[in-house]
Amino acid sequence: MRADDPLTASFGRVLAAEGISNFGSMLSRVAIPWIATLALAATPLAMGGLVVADVLAGALGAVLLAGSIDRAGKRAVMLGCDLLRAAVFALLALLAWQGGLTLPLLVAAAAANGLLTVGFEMARSAWVAQRVEARRLPQCNAKLSMAGSVSEAAAFALGGWVFQWTGAAIALAVDASSFAFSAACLRGVPETAPVVACEMQADVPAEAPLTPLDRLIGDARAGLRTVLAQPALCALAAIEVLLALGSSLAATSYMIFVARDVGFSPGTLGMIFATGALGAVAGAALAPWLGRRLGPGRAMALGLTLAALGAACIPLVAASGLLGGALLVAHQIIGDAGRSLHDVVDRTLRQTAAPAALLARTDAGLRTAGQLATLVGAIAGGALAAAVGTRSSLWLSAALIAGAAGVAAVTLERRRLDQPA
Repeated sequence: MRADDPLTASFGRVLAAEGISNFGSMLSRVAIPWIATLALAATPLAMGGLVVADVLAGALGAVLLAGSIDRAGKRAVMLGCDLLRAAVFALLALLAWQGGLTLPLLVAAAAANGLLTVGFEMARSAWVAQRVEARRLPQCNAKLSMAGSVSEAAAFALGGWVFQWTGAAIALAVDASSFAFSAACLRGVPETAPVVACEMQADVPAEAPLTPLDRLIGDARAGLRTVLAQPALCALAAIEVLLALGSSLAATSYMIFVARDVGFSPGTLGMIFATGALGAVAGAALAPWLGRRLGPGRAMALGLTLAALGAACIPLVAASGLLGGALLVAHQIIGDAGRSLHDVVDRTLRQTAAPAALLARTDAGLRTAGQLATLVGAIAGGALAAAVGTRSSLWLSAALIAGAAGVAAVTLERRRLDQPA
């Protein structure tokens, strides 16, 4: 974008809000498992419950909010989600300060965070798709991915030491303030114009007033029909399911494996997690070029193969020494590079394959498929880790991510990333 382009300043504010909001999201998704693992002695099944709460709330939020996001101002939705998340984590910090944290409260906070994060992300993606030309989408999505990666690294590096040195209350207060700063960044961002199109609502007479249930059913059908009508979106749904299964299996076991079974400290883990930004920034920066050079299918397959190789490094860790730390760093750099490459291509395909009036509902359809798969994986992962150990669960996670790479390689057509629907 040119410096004198009117879009540049607006996108810059959204980019800043994305980075700061993602910092809060990542910090909460690290702090809550650490509190559960180290302060409340949570079992693998309890850790699975935290993932289930986050994911189930996100899945329900995608279905319930998608139609309203399509019809509402995207900036207003992002602003509301940020302010509500700030309030949730400020209350949680107060309870932690008073010694009143319990596992049910953490589950409730994880659910609220999951719902509001999905709402923010769908609104942000729709804002970008409506305000940015199709030819600029890969570059803009790459910048968003890089901002998210840098903020994720900062959250992991800061969060580990803040939690270790000051405790849960201060970590949660920092989390709450990040969402408030994100909301402040959205000041001056222009609102999206309403898009008029067929609502594709439930099968009711056109003259009949729509009840809330009719509208909800119609919104869900609209998103599902859009996905089924586009072969590329069907392929993305299959990849989303496999990737979600693999990620959720790892989520129920990873923190227990590295912090409790192997013995890394929170501060050390935070620094290890932060190294993922190196790979993630590189993957995002290369994604537009690789998407044009290889086509989206092969670019996504390459990214997911790297993600699978990174995931396979985790169960190879035997102790909290130099070699174990090197393997975890390799997982962060290689795996995050692959995930970042995949995410940029995936996001651009979603934005260009769906009609403007159905962006959030299409995104919700894909997200819901992945979140339901995550729910299954979280429940199965907790039981699997309890039965055969966290290491075996982590090996299965890597295998599922490799399966997603195979689907991307054989199903996605070779189309340009900036090709509009």
